[in-house]
Amino acid sequence: MIGQAVLEAPLAGLAVIARGGPTPNAKLSLAAVLQPRSLMKVPEIVGMSVKPKRGGVLVEDAFIVTPGLLNQLVVACGSWPILVPILYSNTASRPISDAAMIKKELELFSSVVVATVDGIYRTADRPSPAVELTLNLTALSIQAALNGLARIRRGAADLASRGQGGRPGRVYQPTPETETEETVTFADVGGQDEAKSQLEAICQAIRDPDSYRRWGVRPPRGILLYGPPGTGKTLLARCLARESGAAFIHVRATDVTSKWYGEGERKLQEAFDWARREAPAVLFFDEIDALGRSREDSHEATHRLVSTFLENMDGLEASEGVVVLAATNRPEAVDDALTRPGRFDRLVEVPVPDRAGRRAIFAVHIRKADRRAGRTVFEPLDDGGWERLLDASEGFSGAEISEAIRRALEARVRAGDIGGQIGQDELLVHAVSVARPW
Repeated sequence: MIGQAVLEAPLAGLAVIARGGPTPNAKLSLAAVLQPRSLMKVPEIVGMSVKPKRGGVLVEDAFIVTPGLLNQLVVACGSWPILVPILYSNTASRPISDAAMIKKELELFSSVVVATVDGIYRTADRPSPAVELTLNLTALSIQAALNGLARIRRGAADLASRGQGGRPGRVYQPTPETETEETVTFADVGGQDEAKSQLEAICQAIRDPDSYRRWGVRPPRGILLYGPPGTGKTLLARCLARESGAAFIHVRATDVTSKWYGEGERKLQEAFDWARREAPAVLFFDEIDALGRSREDSHEATHRLVSTFLENMDGLEASEGVVVLAATNRPEAVDDALTRPGRFDRLVEVPVPDRAGRRAIFAVHIRKADRRAGRTVFEPLDDGGWERLLDASEGFSGAEISEAIRRALEARVRAGDIGGQIGQDELLVHAVSVARPW
């Protein structure tokens, strides 16, 4: 490993690896591993001689630029079977003859890497990063090189440590580049004041753990959000992801469960290990009742999953800096051992909103519709209009209120209207249409 750097989107990081033998006739192999944040093709490389070569390009008749394994882009010469598919292994290594030759080859290699990075950022319509990467010997083995790749969060280390499986979950981390008008904060969530208060305390524990240490108390280990469908549990988790500033790892049941014996608990353990490496981190399990069901009436595989949860949340291995957040519609189905203090310290109800909460949720969605349209699309509601709307929406969840607003807007779209505003009576009609018939 002779250099590595963390980069801004659309790349996540860069690692540079060199390999050569001790004999005078040995050859030098070089590889630069570029880790995109999403799937990416080989970019257009400007200002250098480029030839197509079976899925990649050959630059200056010296270096192959090609997709590697695990969503990498690789600039390489020589044989790198862990980084580059075997079909590219015939790319010639560079001869090691003297210091001047090595310097010349490194300069050419660096120029190809710079041109490749410039092409990636140009395609994304973003300026190239102002990063100076000095190449220095920092490791002497391929294992150390793989460990370096792991430190930029993705790379060949995943292949070496986990075989062909992927990570059990995905990182949800909004950034200024990825935020849209749909990105929400706690201020954008109507009602649910108690749940927001509890999650804001989690944000404080993540951002300022010293505030807990000063009083000799540990931060919360876990928080379980429970309530009927559509009340905003996952939405609150998204708010926490944005405002905590921590890595937010979202794990679904399908990321963990497997038909193979022992595979489910192995993946669950990997999720916790991943969160520990990324600390401070929030590990979010949606629909946790699918993973942590009561062991009294469940399959033996569920027993092992619950045991893995218990060991990681309150076991011998420390999980400092990791907060476990979970959501469920069926809290009675979750094993009692998980919901005791010390594991999920707080059980926070996210109920169907009351009258004041429904009004706040209507106001949030009306405001968002106005913002997306760039104009006022709803007539202001007077006191009588609010009373009728809140009476008609008695028992509505946040999702049903959102659907009432959407239907009112969709009706205007289907009618071909290009202006005007939606009145109180029209909004009331669509709110009534959302009510379930049973």
